[in-house]
This record gives sequence, structure tokens and C-alpha cells, in this order.
Amino acid sequence: MQHDTHQIPPQSIDAEMSVLGAVFIDNNAIVTAQEIIVTDDFYRESHRKIFKAMIQLSELREPCDFITASDLLRKLGELEEIGGAPYLLMLVDYVPTAANISFYCQIVKEKAFYRRLIATGTEITAIGYRETGGATDLVEGLLTKLAVPTKTEPVDAATLIVDATRRLKARYDNRGKIQGIPYGVSMLDAATNGMHRGDLIIIAGRPSMGKSAFASNIAENSSEAGYSVMVFSLEMDNGSVIDRMIASRGNIRYGNIRSGNLSEVEWAKNERASAAIRNYKLFIDDSPAISLPMIKSKARRQKLKGLDVLIVDYLQLISVSSKDNRTQAIGEISRGLKQLARDLDCAVVLLSQLNRAVDSRPDKRPNMSDLRDSGEIEQDADVILFPFRPSAYCAKCKDRINDSSHSLIEHQALAEVIIEKQRNGERNLSIPLVWMGEYQRFETMPTADTASANCIDLD
Repeated sequence: MQHDTHQIPPQSIDAEMSVLGAVFIDNNAIVTAQEIIVTDDFYRESHRKIFKAMIQLSELREPCDFITASDLLRKLGELEEIGGAPYLLMLVDYVPTAANISFYCQIVKEKAFYRRLIATGTEITAIGYRETGGATDLVEGLLTKLAVPTKTEPVDAATLIVDATRRLKARYDNRGKIQGIPYGVSMLDAATNGMHRGDLIIIAGRPSMGKSAFASNIAENSSEAGYSVMVFSLEMDNGSVIDRMIASRGNIRYGNIRSGNLSEVEWAKNERASAAIRNYKLFIDDSPAISLPMIKSKARRQKLKGLDVLIVDYLQLISVSSKDNRTQAIGEISRGLKQLARDLDCAVVLLSQLNRAVDSRPDKRPNMSDLRDSGEIEQDADVILFPFRPSAYCAKCKDRINDSSHSLIEHQALAEVIIEKQRNGERNLSIPLVWMGEYQRFETMPTADTASANCIDLD
């Protein structure tokens, strides 16, 4: 099928002018615009320069009107390039109100996506004609660019400072709140500021420590907060994952959900929990023995619909070639997922087993050297968390602790999550938790006066 190479690329000059005109009318509209579009989404180069100038004025907390915009563009040597003062004056009167700024921005964003789609298709066609090796990686890279436009050129210091000021302003306006995507565990969120886009977060532990339940809680809590979450469950089918979430969300005994032996009260809880989860932006892929290229491909497709958190359960089950050295393969997976987090601008949560060395220690407490198969995992990770339940090593333990708000808590419920590594924060912290095993849920310890999590030898 022949395509007309002289066709005009998708664009809406009218929508672009409406966006700029709306910002002139209401300077606060620039905040809305920046939440939807980026400078490169404009088709006309002159509109990109005007929008960039508007952003700079906003960051400097100066008014954005005909006079200030003209003055800034003149200082940048770009006023005549954008059509001069008369063009700016035309934009000022282009729309009667800024009320529809979001609608205008969505049009601009959509046209930009279509232009990237055309460019990507053209490059993929060229790769096919060349018939050279490494085509899969090249195509995957192009699909990533399609999902998340990236800058490939160096960025000047002035632009970086503008971006840094905008980020700091946003953090200042939201001071006291979690800046990242919430784990949903208050003390952990306070210690880490939540999960951050571009980060690789490792959740590691020995069997029965609750890694999968902890990850499921994160998926549930992030989804409930409105974020889009994708889970690759290599160990459990998607029905089991959802059953755990229903138990956690509905306060229903997990064993009763598995057996179907629910009381009328639990049936009502199930309906409420199911109704809530139905509205989550949650996607579960339970493909067994999935490979890293398949994970990357599916995640990139999901990014086109929206993706904030990617959870992989778990590392050692990811399929690798039988010819590969296991340690090297694990290192390549961790590096690949770290790069994917950056490419897709999302948080990647990767579960991993710990080796048996931890079992030989008297206190059983894990450390970074226990990460199984590869020391490269600790290098690639931005955050490493160890869910730890000491009572898992001590079936006879019957100790209890007193609590001001709860009469008694079984020692078996004592748990913690150890922040072993945090690239941009404090490390070697222990967050006290309560393990609600029958509900498959970790909760923040209800009192600041927590008991020691060390098991006592009752022999």
C-alpha cells in the first residue's frame, strides 16, 4: 500500500493557539497545561518557543501577558522568529475564556502522539528492509519512545534549573504529603517518601516471610490511591492474586475464600471488596516462565494505556536461556528492569529470594549479602526492602506484648520491613508491622511502644 509522503503530519494549529491564548487569559492555566502536554507536543516551532517562555515566566513567578512574554522572547532573541509582537497580540485575543484549556491540551497531545506513531512506523519499516541483527532490541527501543517521549539531546543548565525549580515548587506546595506513589504503609511511606518513578525496588526474603503478600498489599494500596498498576505473577495464577486482595480489602479470612465457607457477613464483605477492586486500574499477567523481553514488551504496551507501578513476582522464576550463566542472567534481568523503570517513567517492584545463609544466623535477620544469584542486584536497586517475620523461625513462640489501643497482640503477628538500602534516603531502618496472616495483610504497628521482634528460644 502506497502512502503519500507529502501529506501534512497530524496537527491542530487552532488547538495549539487556543492553549497559548488560554494561558494569556489565566496564568494559572499553565499548571493544567503542564500536567497534560510537554513543549515538544506542539507542531509549530514558534508555539514551542512561546510555551517554553510561558513556563519560564511561571517558574519565575512573574505574570505572563503580552508585555512580559514579548520582553522575555526579545531577550532570548526569538521574538521575531515566532512572528513578532503582532502574533502574540493575536494569541491574547484568540479565545474568550481559559475554561477549556484541558480540552485544547488533549487535542494537542493526541496529534503529537499520531506524529510519533508515524515516525516510529517509518523507522520500524526501515529496520525490516535492512534485515540486520538486533532488530528486536531496536524495535523495542522505538516502542518505548512511542510510549514515553524522551529527550536524546543534552539539556542546558538553564533549562535544568527551570525544571528543578518547578519540581521543588511542587514539593513545597505538597509539603507534609508523600511525594511519591504510596506503599500504603504509613511509617514506610514516611521513611521513603513513597515509591519514585524510575526506581527499581527490590523486595526480598526467605520463603514464608510474606513477600508476595507484601507486594499484593502494595498493588492494592497504590491502585486504591488511583495509580495504574501492572503485576506479573509468575508463581500464582491471577485468581489467587485477586483472592488475596479480596481477603485483605474485605477483612475476610483467606482460608474461607479458598474453601468457599463464607458466612453471610463475609459474603457482604466480599461484595463490597469486589466492588472496590473492580474500579482499580489494576492489570495482572500470570503467564508462567515469562522472559525479560516479554515483560518489557507487555509493559510497554500497557504504558500506552497508563502505567505507574510494575510488580514482578519473582526474579528467580523469570525464564532465561539454558545456555546463559545463571548469575550473569540474573544481573541482566535486574539491569533490564532498572532501565525499564527509567524508560517507562514508572516504579518497578521486583521480588527476589534470599539465599540460605540467613538461616544459619542466630537472629535470622537478612542483609544485602543474602541476595540470591547476583551481587549486581544490590547495585541496580534504588531501594531494597526485607519483609521479616521472626516467628516464622519459631513455631513454639507464644510471647505477647501489651498495647495501649489493642489488648494483646500475638508474637506470631510481629513483623517488620527492613530498609536495607535507599539510594536517596536513610538506610538500615526497621519499620515495625503487624502480620495479619488470616487476611493476607501487613499493617503498621498500632503503638509506638513496640516489643522486640527477636524470637525467644523456648527449648
